[in-house]
Amino acid sequence: MNKPLSTRMGELFAHVQDLIDTMIHTAIKRVDENDKLDKRTGKIVGFIARIGDAYFNKYKDIKSDDSK
Repeated sequence: MNKPLSTRMGELFAHVQDLIDTMIHTAIKRVDENDKLDKRTGKIVGFIARIGDAYFNKYKDIKSDDSK
């Protein structure tokens, strides 16, 4: 715990952001996998889920490139 308060707070915010991103991604996946949706709603949710997947995959790639 020799890190300055500002560094610890920045790391805390990064963990909170990651948690929120994971929760949103999980929620999108669960709604997309729901078979009880009607055809039109299912298409819309599927479209949004694909956008979310593309976003999270690209975000993960960018963050992994930044950490090198």
